[in-house]
Amino acid sequence: MEFLNPQAFLFFLVIPFIFLIKNKKLPFSKKIIDKIVIDTKFNKKKRFFVFLIAFIFIVLALARPVIPKKETAIKINSSNVIILLSGGKEMACKDIYPNRFEAAISKLEKLFSNFTTQNVSVILVMDKSYLISPFTTDYDSIIYLLKHINKKNLFKTEPNFDLAFLNANRLSKKSIKLTISEKYFDKKNTISYIFALTPCNSQTLPSKGIKFTYSNNDIKEILTQINKHSKNKTIKIKDNLELFYFPLLFGILLFFIGSISIRFKK
Repeated sequence: MEFLNPQAFLFFLVIPFIFLIKNKKLPFSKKIIDKIVIDTKFNKKKRFFVFLIAFIFIVLALARPVIPKKETAIKINSSNVIILLSGGKEMACKDIYPNRFEAAISKLEKLFSNFTTQNVSVILVMDKSYLISPFTTDYDSIIYLLKHINKKNLFKTEPNFDLAFLNANRLSKKSIKLTISEKYFDKKNTISYIFALTPCNSQTLPSKGIKFTYSNNDIKEILTQINKHSKNKTIKIKDNLELFYFPLLFGILLFFIGSISIRFKK
């Protein structure tokens, strides 16, 4: 048996003070005491020790006694994913409704709905790189930030992905990079999501990379690629049998028994 909250045993330091005050008289006259206290064999001394034992049981309950069971090993995906989202001129093209940038946010919502433990960071790529969100598993907050970007500053320049990759590596060198643009990048741990149906700023679309589709096939392919680059981490979880309710019930019962000798007479 183990105790998950052993610092609760510090309450036992109160016991000496309880013994110091156990002989303190009630602040009532003898006539009043005779009216409110029933004459029983359950005298003050016995009642004191019942309260003391009840106190000990309550402290044991606070210490949370448990019987440890076998550890359970669970594999989780511990990958870090940096999304390099283009905010350049190309993303204003309307070959994808309503435009590439708005559609990219919708696709990210679908992608995030399949994430569980992946840490995600988003960098907006224009002539400079802007960190929209540091690593987080709060995917809703990322989508909220992307939807509330001031679009007056978008679609004015060509995206500088060289600078974006440099900043992404500063953020995390071993992370998976997911680019969303109409370009393909032949880099290590990089997934190129070709977010275009027809050429906009380039003469032709690259033949490599994951192509945009209105179905979820592109999302499935991205997830497959992320899983290939990911490393599974094994964590061990202890499953304990909680026992605190036994001393807690005994403590409450003894407090009740210790107090039944005090009643008001009719």
